[in-house]
Amino acid sequence: MKSDLFTDFDENYDHALIQPPPQVNNSWADSFANDEKAMSDFPLFVRRERFRQKQTAIHCHIDFCALLVVRAGRGVRAVNGITSSLARGDIFLMAPGACHSWRETLDLTVDGVYFQPSLWDQHTWSILLQMPDLASHLNPSLPTLEPHDHNDHFGHLSPEPHSRVEAVFKEMREEFNSMKVPLRLSARARLLTLLIQLAQWRENKTLATRPAKGAGIAEVLEFCEANFHRPITNAQLAAMMNFCEAHFRDVFLQEVGTTPGAYLRHLRLQHSQKLLADNKMPIADVARMSGFSSATYFGQAFQMRFAISPREFRKQNRTARKG
Repeated sequence: MKSDLFTDFDENYDHALIQPPPQVNNSWADSFANDEKAMSDFPLFVRRERFRQKQTAIHCHIDFCALLVVRAGRGVRAVNGITSSLARGDIFLMAPGACHSWRETLDLTVDGVYFQPSLWDQHTWSILLQMPDLASHLNPSLPTLEPHDHNDHFGHLSPEPHSRVEAVFKEMREEFNSMKVPLRLSARARLLTLLIQLAQWRENKTLATRPAKGAGIAEVLEFCEANFHRPITNAQLAAMMNFCEAHFRDVFLQEVGTTPGAYLRHLRLQHSQKLLADNKMPIADVARMSGFSSATYFGQAFQMRFAISPREFRKQNRTARKG
């Protein structure tokens, strides 16, 4: 069964951009002002986003900031031409004028808080920017990203502080979606407290510069993507990280948001859809070339995931192409 890390989201980007435009400039008015949840007195937007597309266009946040926390899945993020792989718990803090894009995403889920500096009065904002790490990331009048290798990666949350941040985000999201002004005030106060807390964690080294576990998991994921059509065991994957199987499974679940078996099944089913486009390939061959031990097991897994049999999927795909 799919983890709720992948199924609970507000915005779903489920299409692939084959030739994305060079750059898109997004103002607050373009991005949020016309949304039914927008309130002119509260330039604040809270939402959980899921990316299944391979690549987004480079887009610039012209006049608003963003706090982004990776919740699940994987992918690559590009900022100022610098790319970095993503892991659960990564935090990014974007200043107005910053540009970024998402690439090579696979069920990437991100908790996003978007806001303008005018969310608070000028005095409060100036006090917030007295914290050096917040100022270096959020103040567009400074050469903000130079001390950070031109990357807005703010740090990486280990599981315990990440669970605390997720709890705060859950409250903010509920308050934002309530459409009640008093609760929007509460969400604004939570964001202020959260930004200060993250800056304190960064200062006292609670935040890691880069996730030690995430790097190992990234290698495991790359191995799975290159070899999913072959038999792969948990023991084999655990050995890549020098972990016992039980600990490896726990780490994988924390970092990726699903079990190793479910992740491999996802890759195999995704590949099988491409092979089913070939009307001449027998179903048994599709199953074998996708990494399934038998056509029967493949059919059961496909039916459970897509609520349709492989044969019916092929038939629908053939009809759609003719139409």
